[in-house]
Amino acid sequence: MSYHALLTLVFFVTFIVMVGWVYRPSRKQDYEKLGEIAMEKDRNHQGGEQ
Repeated sequence: MSYHALLTLVFFVTFIVMVGWVYRPSRKQDYEKLGEIAMEKDRNHQGGEQ
């Protein structure tokens, strides 16, 4: 196995592990909370102008 093939394999496995970590079901609640941050800031900003 050449150096380049080994490096490609390492990057591919790393990518698959990262995708699995990001999309695991236990992270859904964290991402929903993070998604609300922008909406909450927007609501606070609009409320201050009125």
